[in-house]
Amino acid sequence: MPELPEVETLCRQLNAIISGKKIIKVEVLDRRLGDIEGVAGGRVAAVVRRGKTIEIRLDETTFEIHLRMTGRLLWQDETGPPPPHTRLVVSFSAGRLLLIDPRRFATCRVRTEAPPAALIENPLAGLPAGRLREIARGRRLPVKNFLMDQRLVAGIGNIYACEILHEAAVDPRRPACSLAQAQWRRMEKAAAIILPRAVECRGTTVSDWRDLFGAGGTNQDHLRVYAREGSACPRCGGRIERAKLAGRGTWFCPACQK
Repeated sequence: MPELPEVETLCRQLNAIISGKKIIKVEVLDRRLGDIEGVAGGRVAAVVRRGKTIEIRLDETTFEIHLRMTGRLLWQDETGPPPPHTRLVVSFSAGRLLLIDPRRFATCRVRTEAPPAALIENPLAGLPAGRLREIARGRRLPVKNFLMDQRLVAGIGNIYACEILHEAAVDPRRPACSLAQAQWRRMEKAAAIILPRAVECRGTTVSDWRDLFGAGGTNQDHLRVYAREGSACPRCGGRIERAKLAGRGTWFCPACQK
């Protein structure tokens, strides 16, 4: 699933192409998406990321796209037959934006009011240790699940939760309420390194992630624990293990993550 850095990459690329441009036509090719009304004819004011959601803000409404498991966006300068699994086509004078999704989990909607904000809305702007500790007070869920709860911290998913916790030397299984202030500070510093770097690398391609122009990201070259079960920990040399938390694979080093 595309996480904060991948969605941020798409928003930045889209802003460079469609900001200020008028949407000429919207073609829904999959009935599961439902009717998308009030978008055609609108002019794009900005493309903004909210958590893992892409917001195409128009003059009077906002068009939201959530890619979920296998959705991706592709920009085409020229028309022609859409690629397989295309579910939506949004046309502009200079080209068109395609939503491609083999498993049909991606969702779109049009809204006029802002949804409830997460307690920490934009980790890319900072993951403040004091605020994290305050939110975690009394919460016994594992700290990795805490970071991935979109109601609490918007945008962080499995890959970056694993990487942030390893960089901070924090065991992902620890109850969130049990962490000391020093550990939250280490997580704040880790996020400030890992998330901006992943954006600079245009995301992490470990399966099917591609940017707006079909290119893979390069942040997989910087992964230290994610999907590296059995490898040596780059910090202490211990053996990286895999566990399941809330049904998700979790990679960590039990030797140095406490």
